Amino acid sequence: MGKKVNVELLNTDRRIISRKLLAGEIYEKDLYGLLKKLPDVSENAEEVSPDDNEK
Repeated sequence: MGKKVNVELLNTDRRIISRKLLAGEIYEKDLYGLLKKLPDVSENAEEVSPDDNEK
């Protein structure tokens, strides 16, 4: 049985999540389970081009 994973973990830096995975503090399957529950917000994305940054 997997350890309980805090939902706030998803707001944590990915380097810390990687460290916790390597240390066995969380399990990969539990992390993927949480990631699947996240809503799809791709419609909020804004396309930018490198030329826009020069202005």
